[in-house]
Amino acid sequence: MHTSQPPRIFITAGEASGDAHAARLMRQLRLLIPDVVFEGFGGPAMEMEGLHSLASIRDLAVTGFVEVAKRYRFFTNLLETCQRHIQRSRPLAFIPVDYPGFNMRLAARVRSARLPVIWYIAPQLWAWGKRRAPSLARAVDRLLVVFPFEVDFFAQFGIRAEYVGHPLVESLGAPMSRPEGGPVLLMPGSRSQELHRHVPVLVAAMNQVRRSHGNVTFTVPRAAGVDAASLLPLADAGAIITDDAAAAMDASWAGMIKAGTSTLEASLRGLPYGTFYRTSFVSYHLSRSLIDVPSITLMNLLLKRNVVHEYIQKDATAEALAREIIELCDSTPRRAELASAMLEVRQMLSSGGASRRAAEIIVESLPRSMR
Repeated sequence: MHTSQPPRIFITAGEASGDAHAARLMRQLRLLIPDVVFEGFGGPAMEMEGLHSLASIRDLAVTGFVEVAKRYRFFTNLLETCQRHIQRSRPLAFIPVDYPGFNMRLAARVRSARLPVIWYIAPQLWAWGKRRAPSLARAVDRLLVVFPFEVDFFAQFGIRAEYVGHPLVESLGAPMSRPEGGPVLLMPGSRSQELHRHVPVLVAAMNQVRRSHGNVTFTVPRAAGVDAASLLPLADAGAIITDDAAAAMDASWAGMIKAGTSTLEASLRGLPYGTFYRTSFVSYHLSRSLIDVPSITLMNLLLKRNVVHEYIQKDATAEALAREIIELCDSTPRRAELASAMLEVRQMLSSGGASRRAAEIIVESLPRSMR
């Protein structure tokens, strides 16, 4: 007797923040399509929602031109594996979640085979890749964006973009009052090359802070998939390592955070922070030739003014980070300035459920028989 196959969706996310957002989206999709099967790749949060993953997120979280080039064969093989799997399992749609370097290549391949591509959390081409926008236009059917300004940006390239709000907002309550004298949060990143460059600088910054502020304590959240040994120098310097980043953000008095999605979460949680980033010499100079924005911190971009202080490459010294940490801890006017700016950003990104809205749009895009 013939039995119909359950509906399948191919979904991919390649780093910790994308894993969390994709997992919330999967949860909402299952409410609308109870028997859906998810295949693709992602991390532990997506696997908890039932993802049949073709790769480990630990192998996927690579950034920088040089670093990606070293893993060329791995990513080429994964691209072929995903394409073959899609051809065999015939999913209803492909949902790339952020992770643009790989996902744009896979989307271009599978859309040519008439598989609908509905991208959630758009590549930040407005920052580093306008020249790639025509390629994205050819690779996607619909683009679900999480920043209001992205709708107009992508429209100029003929891409159908819809603002759904930011998924971080839906997962957070109102900002908590900060415990004065609480720890300073240090977030070095989740990729091995980030940890290699950031951990020693943060250890040196901790030691400098303690010379004038001996009572300051430090907390370091360990991102999913990060080997505890990578953070051992911070632990040896006296930092408390925790697996609960959300609780650590809420319990901290100030933070020093690697540039990326975590800075936006800090903004939405009301944590005063500074931003830093170091990469290889080659990757940095290649990135500088591509980046087309005045800041790499999302809060600054959303507000169109530089409220959060940034320390990039040669400016990300232990001395500079230590000075910033001390100011964030001690300066009431500075903390008030940041608190006001963070409230502005929170109001801007609140939309009433980004994951739910994204799931509804995805289901609307599927064949009528599946709705």
